[in-house]
Amino acid sequence: MGVELDVLLRGQSNAFLFLSNDFSGIGASTLTAEVQRLLGFDGVNDRVHLRADWYTPGQQTVYAGTAFIGDWVQRGTNGNWQALSHEQSLLNYIAKNPHSQATETAVVWLHSEYDSLNGALTTTEWESAVRADAAWVRQGLGHDAAHSPYVFVSAIPFNTASNAATQAIRLGMEKLSADASFGALVGARALDIDMSYKFPSETNSLNYGAAHMSRQDTVQTAQRLARSLAEEWAEYARPNSPVALAGGNLAEDGPKVVTAKLQDANTLLVKVTQDRSAGFAALDPDAAAGVGWSVRGSGGVAVADRVEVLSADTLKIHFASTLPSDGVVFYGYGYGRLAAYNQPGQGNAIYDQAGMPIWTPTQGVRIDIATPPLPTPTAPAPVQTTLGSGSDTLVLRISQDAYQG
Repeated sequence: MGVELDVLLRGQSNAFLFLSNDFSGIGASTLTAEVQRLLGFDGVNDRVHLRADWYTPGQQTVYAGTAFIGDWVQRGTNGNWQALSHEQSLLNYIAKNPHSQATETAVVWLHSEYDSLNGALTTTEWESAVRADAAWVRQGLGHDAAHSPYVFVSAIPFNTASNAATQAIRLGMEKLSADASFGALVGARALDIDMSYKFPSETNSLNYGAAHMSRQDTVQTAQRLARSLAEEWAEYARPNSPVALAGGNLAEDGPKVVTAKLQDANTLLVKVTQDRSAGFAALDPDAAAGVGWSVRGSGGVAVADRVEVLSADTLKIHFASTLPSDGVVFYGYGYGRLAAYNQPGQGNAIYDQAGMPIWTPTQGVRIDIATPPLPTPTAPAPVQTTLGSGSDTLVLRISQDAYQG
């Protein structure tokens, strides 16, 4: 008997673009085909299904222009979370479209845009709402957390979004992913995107950095999700598949920044851990010019103006101003799109040799400014002085302390 794995896609208009004729459904087809290829599935006996609905009233898993908190869920008068109409539509879809043959169902979450506009949103509130949602969804699917992982697209750069809210959502995603009992992972990071597509009804003057992913943004995000899903489902990989040959561990996470050491007042040496990659790819001009890097502290914000690759796990990053003494390093803070205003973002990240982008944890990486150790005291050779001669000779020997001289 073959293996059947499901992907349940939920979100708003950028999730819709995965499915719609606007892009010929290329996001959905790329995602399923790539997961199948990586797992060695033939698409007949072993298959990956993408499940979603944006058109059936009362059964949509995707609904444009909606915030998760406020349009899908909200707190009731008793303080508990309750499902609103869009959440109920999602649950209706699950109930009316059962797929009992599916061994697992991954819930792909491309749903941060309108929530990132809410400057008052906190990580605690967002995380609490997602936990309530997951309990309802998993009950409907009939899967426990181990067989229904939540796979987040880390909050994407959304025009006019609040930096604080965007950071709060990303931190919530990372906290849930770190909780083994919850069952989640950050499946794709997407700061290096154009955000240039416009629906016919849109009048926004921005050609880049607007509200919707371009066709290539969608493909790139689908490919990254596919790598994460294939690794998550490594136990189902067929012999000699890419996942099996990699021992179940693909280069899917990208280089993670782990330390940042002060070299001088304007320069950091940044170390990363590589995920199954031999090192960095060559930098494009925007990446080499430091796009995305900032150091934030009580003394202000310093932005980078130059990046060099020193080795397979080390970057040298120069900043345009003196670094604050209590600084924390970020890559793509808040809105964080890796491009200047109204400029393309594709290809602008620092990538490993598998094409996965570098990242810092949402809370940033604190600069190590440890003072070099003082030299170990050593006693100099004795100094001998002779005065006079014969019986009047005085010999003076002095042994100086290394610090008192």
